[in-house]
Amino acid sequence: MPPPPKVLCGTVISAGLMEKAVKVRTSKQVYDSFLRKHYTRQRTHHVSDPNSSLRTGDVVRIAAIKPRGNNDGIRHVVTDILAPWGPAVEERPPIPTFEQIAEKLFTINHAKSERRLARKTEARIAGDGKSPKQRHTDLVGGLGPKVLDSEARVVLEKDKTNQ
Repeated sequence: MPPPPKVLCGTVISAGLMEKAVKVRTSKQVYDSFLRKHYTRQRTHHVSDPNSSLRTGDVVRIAAIKPRGNNDGIRHVVTDILAPWGPAVEERPPIPTFEQIAEKLFTINHAKSERRLARKTEARIAGDGKSPKQRHTDLVGGLGPKVLDSEARVVLEKDKTNQ
């Protein structure tokens, strides 16, 4: 079970333009010691909305999650609608709980690791018990990804023609 997520409240400012995602603006009071004043700092988050149940103007509670990919800017998920704007909450698709989302991500990651293991096993069975990266390192003589000299290129070309 993952630790409890960081929870924020905000207003949906853009919904229906992205698939399964919305923009939520959160606000907090910040004190500036130089000016000796409080002011409101706003931040916009891309939030996962798996069932597309949010509308622009809804006040929602969001929780932090681990990003799904290297380029994915979605780091939060909707946990609750506090004040709906428009149709009632009962008329909309249900919002999955944090546990359901964590379980779904676990099954996706588990299936991915199984596919990776099967792919590595296939490569080792097909070859001489080494992965393609190990075979390349042995062939080049420990150079790895560095630029190959002319003799190593000749050996690589001969190996390709023999296969």
